[in-house]
Amino acid sequence: FPTEEVDRLRSQRLAAIQQRRNDPGSLADDASVHFIYSHSSPYHRPLAGTQASVEMKGREDILAFVQANYTPSGSAMVVVGDVQKSEIEAMARDHFGGWEGGPRPAMTLVAKPRSSGGRVVIVDRPGAVQSEIRIGQVGVGRSTPDFFPLKIFNTVLGGAFTSRLMLNLREERGYTYGVRSRFSHRRGAGPFKISMAVATEVTAPAVEAALGELKGLLESGPDESEVDRARDYIAGTFPLHLETTGQVAARITELQVYGLPDDFFGTYRDRIRGVSTAEAHDAGRRILNPEELTVLVAGDAEAVEKPLKDLGFGPVEVVSEV
Repeated sequence: FPTEEVDRLRSQRLAAIQQRRNDPGSLADDASVHFIYSHSSPYHRPLAGTQASVEMKGREDILAFVQANYTPSGSAMVVVGDVQKSEIEAMARDHFGGWEGGPRPAMTLVAKPRSSGGRVVIVDRPGAVQSEIRIGQVGVGRSTPDFFPLKIFNTVLGGAFTSRLMLNLREERGYTYGVRSRFSHRRGAGPFKISMAVATEVTAPAVEAALGELKGLLESGPDESEVDRARDYIAGTFPLHLETTGQVAARITELQVYGLPDDFFGTYRDRIRGVSTAEAHDAGRRILNPEELTVLVAGDAEAVEKPLKDLGFGPVEVVSEV
């Protein structure tokens, strides 16, 4: 870790962080998790770091981190291609045979919400003609037993072009070019988020419509035809994620990182097709709570604060930066 290389990469990272602050969508993404998660959770920080965290890390800090965390214990090598097992084993011995190190420090993944109850946070961008909206809460980890039912539930809600959110906010109301919902599963409880960009003047109506779709789906559940379409869509597109050697390697790596069973992807489509309408509904109700959502809006506070307060969803806070 030559000092000049560390300094160069630090400068590049700081420039990238500043660029994210200037991009409304990236700003909303980073701000949403900041306000969804408590400060005790690593998930409330952007993966790329903050200006303060990047500036404070020197060569010795980086070296100490690598020595403590990059060890053979718990590591795996995934190779996909036209190669022989014996060939890879020989390469591994040649290049990694001398790799030493003890077990990695134990890590406890805390994923607690920052606050209880619904709330609205506006990151002020004076004069902005659009609002970037993120509506979310703490979700569940990758190994959740509800993975497949939630996959169906989310596809009905906002995970496909024919989802309820798209049909309502894009096709019927014309508020946005695109809206989606997603569970970002991680080793701990990653976030659930609804994401969209709308014109400033329809910010509050768009939030109200999105909340209404989520509440309606949680209360009444999806119908059989919606679940049929979701199952067919997910099962039908699944092979597209296994077309290249890189994609196959990525899926195998998921097995290692998240501790999934070896047959997870081999049985993926069968398990998707086995999800019932009731199971999808029950999973959504177990995990999502409309009364605990955080609504994050990156936009012109002067224009959107009062309409958002009038929704009566929860307290509204305006901040200038995150």
